[in-house]
Amino acid sequence: MAKKSYVVHTTVITGFFMGVSLFAYLLISHHLSMSNQVTHSRDGLLSNGLSVLERIKPVGKVVMELPAEMPVTNASISTGKLARDGAQVYDQSCAACHSSGIAGTPKLGDQVQWKARVAKGTQVLYVNALNGISSPAGVMPAKGGNASLSDTDVKAAVDYIVAKAKTN
Repeated sequence: MAKKSYVVHTTVITGFFMGVSLFAYLLISHHLSMSNQVTHSRDGLLSNGLSVLERIKPVGKVVMELPAEMPVTNASISTGKLARDGAQVYDQSCAACHSSGIAGTPKLGDQVQWKARVAKGTQVLYVNALNGISSPAGVMPAKGGNASLSDTDVKAAVDYIVAKAKTN
């Protein structure tokens, strides 16, 4: 019985050392052949005659000028913003608060709420609409919170709101 366990142990230990030896051989041979593979790849890149600058040059380039034969049809270039009427500006930017009276805003067409404000004059309303106002009656951010509006658009919206306050 002791002889049988001796054979089993010897076989297991021998197999283990053979496995470790095989792994070490493969690892060493891989590392020894790496320098040959790197040299071969490097030689392949350099043997085609291209310099480093030629290999890494940009593929294309961006041209930022018009060709000489292409005429410019419209010499006056606009900003692309068209003046909108007051109703459009009101619908897009002002109606969110002024249609329902949020944060103390006077409602569109309510003569009682607008009477004191209109009495101060449209210039005061323009300044308040452009720069914003905070008072006990309510709060309004500059340009109604829409910074993309031009001053002309804001003034058109104020004129529209004042006209509605006077006619209703």
